[in-house]
Amino acid sequence: MSRLAFTWMGRALEAELTIRSPRATLARDGHRFEAVVKRHGDWLEMEAGGRVTRCAAIATPRGVWVAHEGRTYFLERRHREAAVVEGVKSADEIRAPMTGRVVSVAARKGSTVREGDLLLTIEAMKMEFKLSAPEDGAITDVLCSDGDRVELGQLLVTLDMKTVRRSLKSSDSGS
Repeated sequence: MSRLAFTWMGRALEAELTIRSPRATLARDGHRFEAVVKRHGDWLEMEAGGRVTRCAAIATPRGVWVAHEGRTYFLERRHREAAVVEGVKSADEIRAPMTGRVVSVAARKGSTVREGDLLLTIEAMKMEFKLSAPEDGAITDVLCSDGDRVELGQLLVTLDMKTVRRSLKSSDSGS
């Protein structure tokens, strides 16, 4: 059994992972998720409850990049003893979850996006992977173009979620 400790979007995440190949069990907050897991390079194929899903998972010294069902997540490694700091900056960078080619870029510098809005599409291994906004925000920079080749972990889009949250709060209080 391995104890996992990550930070995602300013929140502490802790879980226990048990692997008895090919089965993996993840336990967190009294919930258990069990799946049959097969690794294909950077890709993981998970089968649970009759459903098969794929995700890309890349470990770096700073954390783990996970790409799953059109969304990209960065889970930052943290020491279990580390205190959770209020107001930790949320993930505001969209990075390439794999090496591939940019098919199309929907993100435009200066525009606002809502959680789930399409930012760009990457093609890798004859599959298209859509990257979407992790939450409401403003696009501060777009660092790729249609047709660009991108490498795993390459910065593609930067977002500012705080500005949008502040403007939403001030418009809510004014009504």
